[in-house]
Amino acid sequence: MSIENTRDPRVVLIREKYFSLRPKPLERWLWQQGLPQAAERVFWLHWEEGQRSGDWCSEVPLKRVANLCCVDPSTVTRAYQLLKGLGLIRRESAGRDPGNPFQQATAITEVRIPRALLIELARAPNRNALKRASPEVHGTGQGTAQLPIESPVVAVPDKPRPTRQQTQALWAKASAQERSRFFNASRDRLTCIEFDAQTQLSPEERGHLLMQLQQLANTQSMARPAPAGTPSVAARSNYAGPRRLSVLEMARTRKRIFQAIPGDQASEVLRQVVWAVEEGALRRFEMPLALNIALKKIREGGWTRPNRMPPNWARMLARTETCSAA
Repeated sequence: MSIENTRDPRVVLIREKYFSLRPKPLERWLWQQGLPQAAERVFWLHWEEGQRSGDWCSEVPLKRVANLCCVDPSTVTRAYQLLKGLGLIRRESAGRDPGNPFQQATAITEVRIPRALLIELARAPNRNALKRASPEVHGTGQGTAQLPIESPVVAVPDKPRPTRQQTQALWAKASAQERSRFFNASRDRLTCIEFDAQTQLSPEERGHLLMQLQQLANTQSMARPAPAGTPSVAARSNYAGPRRLSVLEMARTRKRIFQAIPGDQASEVLRQVVWAVEEGALRRFEMPLALNIALKKIREGGWTRPNRMPPNWARMLARTETCSAA
């Protein structure tokens, strides 16, 4: 059956639904260890959550892990013990719940790569080796292999992606006018901007910014247009009432704020962000966008206390986890 048949449910799963990417060396190493199926489910759940958060750490309650993995909480506890013994995860207790000192808050789980796998990792083939293949592989003549039009292979760039510290240093060197031009160009899907005559950016840094604009333009051009009648983000500004952050959103927001603001001010800033997202000015945006706006202002030092926030407003900021055997 041709893959061009858009009514095939298998094609719909590939093109429209979410799916996970699992590194083959790590997956085969787990098979060699003979892990139970429940332990693999728990590991891959924390792997996906840690990859999504960007720091390979996740803060998911034990009961929610059991629910998502379709196992019992006691099975999750045994899986944690087995995964910690193999060096696949590290769990740190978050201490007692501030709202209920008789219960323990959700532990932070970090996925790790065992030392035994690191030794074998160098022998695993790399994806960027496909870029060095001979031109005959992609030819159209007789006797040559031809890749399909929609090949799932994604080319990996030779240069590593810059770290967050390098990106922050780059934007610190850019002027306010250059940052404004970059924002307008990314919004309008432009691939070039005008730099200042006395710019402090090196040619490599300017090329990196232009490459980012090209990637953004390609991503937006491939995105599916919104159906007719669907309001934009700016138009969705009227909500019936206050909303609530989910457990995962609350835990991730708390962790990022405490990383950006050391000291006693982090708790107060977290309280202000939660109010602004749930009941304040950021409520007119979608939840992920509202959190990104608040976190960006915090990183840039531009966050201020919301004007209409009640002075004594508070809510439960920690999620309790009744089982602490892991």
